Amino acid sequence: MSIVRSCCGARTRAGTPCRTKPIPGRRRCRWHGGRSTGPKTPEGRAKAALNLPRIRAARGAAEVG
Repeated sequence: MSIVRSCCGARTRAGTPCRTKPIPGRRRCRWHGGRSTGPKTPEGRAKAALNLPRIRAARGAAEVG
């Protein structure tokens, strides 16, 4: 039995639940990651791997401050 979601379920910046319908077959709407499938090509995966340390550092700095 599949669960039918009427709302995305993510939280907005205001802290309220997102009211947008999720992408069919996904849990989130297009604004909260429903369309993201990640890099598919070897070039895209390599580029993502190069960006990962920079992104982690930025997130760590944001969490500390």
